[in-house]
Amino acid sequence: MKRFTLYLALAGTAAFLVAVVLTVIDILLRSVSTLTVHGLTDIVTLCTMIGAMLAIPYGFASDQQVSIDVFTSRMSPRLQAGLRVFAALLGLIFLAGVTWFASGQMLTEYGYGDRSQSIGIPMVWYWIPLLTGIGLAAIVNVALAVREIRSLIRG
Repeated sequence: MKRFTLYLALAGTAAFLVAVVLTVIDILLRSVSTLTVHGLTDIVTLCTMIGAMLAIPYGFASDQQVSIDVFTSRMSPRLQAGLRVFAALLGLIFLAGVTWFASGQMLTEYGYGDRSQSIGIPMVWYWIPLLTGIGLAAIVNVALAVREIRSLIRG
């Protein structure tokens, strides 16, 4: 699971790189001519959605969530594992809810045929990375909860 989410995060990083390269090209073109990268805002927004959303599952899989070490480090290993189960279940509930409501919004926009302003990218393309990243992060939280529950049972 961690390896798969790492590859997703790297694909997201590549999307960020595309956004940066196109922005630099646009700046260079504007510096030496009147040319621009047409639809740059739409493309950069899409690349940012892809980059950010595909990195989220890796954050969970690699245990990079925010925790307050001052408190958790003083707790017993069993209590720490219990809190990790609790956090994974809360994350699952939240992420599943976001996935559910976002999928409804995506279907609404798909039904209306909404498109971006500059170059007409279908708005559903902006929702696909969000649903993919958040949905996979929810699945990662299931795997994390199962792993921690198994470690609690083993003792």
